[in-house]
Amino acid sequence: MQDKFTEEEYLHLKIQMKRVGTHLPEDMAGLVWNSYLKITDTREPVPCTCGKNGSLWAKAVGVVNDYIKQNG
Repeated sequence: MQDKFTEEEYLHLKIQMKRVGTHLPEDMAGLVWNSYLKITDTREPVPCTCGKNGSLWAKAVGVVNDYIKQNG
């Protein structure tokens, strides 16, 4: 059972993450990164959305998507 988000936050996250495929929409960066930090309970600076940080963003998207899969 998910415990990092309110039910409303979780449903919003679940719906919005359906928009993320192989490309992270610019307007999704904040939601993805903040959700990643909340899920991992870490404090990491937000990376720029330039190509050199693609692996960081892919990791964040993966963590968020895994969290959603695990919590239905």
